[in-house]
Amino acid sequence: MRLQHLFFLISLLLSLTVISMTAGSVRGAWDDVSKARGSLEAIEHLQVLLVAAEMASRERGPANGVLGDDLPGDPAKRARLKTARDRTDKAFSTLQGALDRASMPQPGASRPVSQALAQLIRARAAIDLTASRPRSARGADEIRGAVSQMFGVIDTLGPAIITLTNEAQTTYPSAANALIAARLAADLREYAGQLGSQFTVALTTRQPLGAAERVAIERLRGRVELLRKQLLERTATNSDRAAVQAAMASMQDHYFASAIPFVEAQTATGLHSGHYDVDTAGFAARYVPDMDAIVSLRDVLINEALVDAQAGLDKIHTKARWMAGGGLATIALLALTLWMIHRRVVRPLGRTAQLISAIAQGRLDLDVPRPKYRDELAEVLEAIAVLRQHSEARLVLEEERQRLVDQLRDQSNTDFLTGLPNRRGFFELAEHDLTTMHRHGHPVTLAIFDLDHFKQINDTHGHTVGDSVLVEVAALCCQHSRSGDVVARYGGEEFLVLMPYCTLEDGALQADRLRRHIEAMRIPLPEGGELHITASFGVEQCLPGDPTIHGVISRADERLYAAKSSGRNRVVSSDTTLQAS
Repeated sequence: MRLQHLFFLISLLLSLTVISMTAGSVRGAWDDVSKARGSLEAIEHLQVLLVAAEMASRERGPANGVLGDDLPGDPAKRARLKTARDRTDKAFSTLQGALDRASMPQPGASRPVSQALAQLIRARAAIDLTASRPRSARGADEIRGAVSQMFGVIDTLGPAIITLTNEAQTTYPSAANALIAARLAADLREYAGQLGSQFTVALTTRQPLGAAERVAIERLRGRVELLRKQLLERTATNSDRAAVQAAMASMQDHYFASAIPFVEAQTATGLHSGHYDVDTAGFAARYVPDMDAIVSLRDVLINEALVDAQAGLDKIHTKARWMAGGGLATIALLALTLWMIHRRVVRPLGRTAQLISAIAQGRLDLDVPRPKYRDELAEVLEAIAVLRQHSEARLVLEEERQRLVDQLRDQSNTDFLTGLPNRRGFFELAEHDLTTMHRHGHPVTLAIFDLDHFKQINDTHGHTVGDSVLVEVAALCCQHSRSGDVVARYGGEEFLVLMPYCTLEDGALQADRLRRHIEAMRIPLPEGGELHITASFGVEQCLPGDPTIHGVISRADERLYAAKSSGRNRVVSSDTTLQAS
């Protein structure tokens, strides 16, 4: 694998790995943001839920007033109950809408809320049924049952409160203390309300407290006191938060310093004579306002939790932004690094390798680029430029040497007098044509001819005239031979003509044309006059069984001998004889 391809592969794998890891980290960070928003939303829903629970708890006061009222009933008390129920319905509607619009479904809260609404409807029906009878016909158990059903509304909301609180605490540990304290305050408000409701039966029937109410009052007083101590412990950690401390002090002053003594006084009356100085409506009017301090404490604590959660969300959001920015910076830095490596190392190295390879192959026409940077690759390019210069010089020497070798080879394969291939040159060319014929099955014909009475020409007119005859005959053969035919001087006055892609018959005809042209030649003599010459030809076809050209020459030479023996100036082949007419 080439280095550039390997670099691209490694870069791709590295980029995918970094992008995947970065995307995973960024996605995880933004998932944390989404989860944190959901938890902040859970606190907001918890706040709305506690308000709905408070409204349901507040509704018990006017309901107790109606239960203690005799027929036909005080319109003002009925109006207060209707107003309380409207507030409760509005609070539950707000709660249901908030849960329905939640960005993250909260079935652990939605189901208990729906169940609490159903319980609220049943409790109201029980109260209305009891209040529809004359007070004298209302039994203690019936009144107690109606009141207990109102308690059941708050009990049904308990799982929803726990679910939302736990969800918020998981994401925002810093807000956990305020959330727990807010729950304690909400529980305190509920138990305080239940404590006041324990007097409903006694005040309605104008009788001493029953055994069940006495036990319940003692139990609820214990829970109220326990919740007070727990709130003191929880809020002690918020000593630097003035709003929490002020709300805690207000609760102590109003509820525990005012409402509790009132409850104790009514309890004392209920344990003895049962001659109460208030009815159910009067009890609610005196007792319920002091419980508002508990609600105020709850709201302050919820707001503190929201502040802590918002601060936590801001930190998580900031972390996610830094994570995203860092991820993008990492990817950008990786891309820049890979680009720089490719630009400064891989690509120049590839070009350098091409230059070295080209120089090694003798291709010196490529320009050596001028380095842009003074680095190690610049030194390599400078060395390559020097190497190229040396290679060019060596190539010039090699070309000169090869030219001399080719010149010597041509001289050794060429007849110096006629310029035709000599015996050696002819054999090299003929072997190639013979090999081609064997491979493809093309016919090849060979003609050998001898100038008739050439020795007599030398003896009579001299070797200079004889040489002129040889030169003229060689030129004539080259002029009248086919393109691709090989004409060579075999030795002395003998010549060879190799005719590729030519049958024996066509070769004999071509040889006869050459014979006639030779016969028609007129060579002027130095002393005047002209010299007439003739030639005898032997023609033979190369056979598939001929391993070399020598056997073909031998057979053609036999035909030449036959031509000379039969009178000269003729062409003899294995199947025809052509002679002068």
